[in-house]
Amino acid sequence: MSDPVCRVVCFPHAGASSAIYRNWQSHTTTLDVTAVQLPGREARLGEPPFTEMRSLVPELAAALRPLTTRRYALYGHSMGSLVAFEVLRALWTAGLPLPTALFVSGRDAPQYEDTEQVHRLPDGELLEQLRAWEGMEPQELPQYHELVGLMLPTIRADLTLAETHPYTPGPPLPVPIRVLRGTADPLVRPGDGGWARQTSEDCLVHEFPGGHFFVQDHESSVVAFIETAIGSLLARGAQA
Repeated sequence: MSDPVCRVVCFPHAGASSAIYRNWQSHTTTLDVTAVQLPGREARLGEPPFTEMRSLVPELAAALRPLTTRRYALYGHSMGSLVAFEVLRALWTAGLPLPTALFVSGRDAPQYEDTEQVHRLPDGELLEQLRAWEGMEPQELPQYHELVGLMLPTIRADLTLAETHPYTPGPPLPVPIRVLRGTADPLVRPGDGGWARQTSEDCLVHEFPGGHFFVQDHESSVVAFIETAIGSLLARGAQA
């Protein structure tokens, strides 16, 4: 690949690792896809996962600081949207170069705090809830229990991080926001999900068929959308 026009830093959903983005690079010729690997999974399996955003965000902001010297964008799905948002606020507070855009999916804006508190459910009920979010049929449950049960402590920690994070009001970000949403996602509000209130720039919504994990079903289309959106924003900036 020739020199990419922009790097896209991707944040995973609860319980997921950077591997969920491993194929994204094959769908683009202009972007450099980089995925965040949080503790408690894959190569970092021996590290305890974070349960508080106030501990996680400074570490991520410090790690991403060198990447801000070139064009970049942030993308997060579900819990990853909240993490990406808070990391962006930390980078802005530190006076570092801001991304071309913030891409979010599978989650409403942070001013809408979680009320379900799924992380408090007993193991069996938590697994059932995860299966429901995945849209899995009951006959698939035994295999799902076996696979996901191994990662349950990390999943519960991630859900704790996302569901107990207290939102602190602040000025809108001077960064465009692009909202990707599944048309049948039960976890998000209609429209922009409140994200327009978090930016002083424009906030646009693009819908994809599917539920909460529509991103996995439409991977190439999602990457194509991000690639096109970044190209448009860079062209708009060049004309300004």
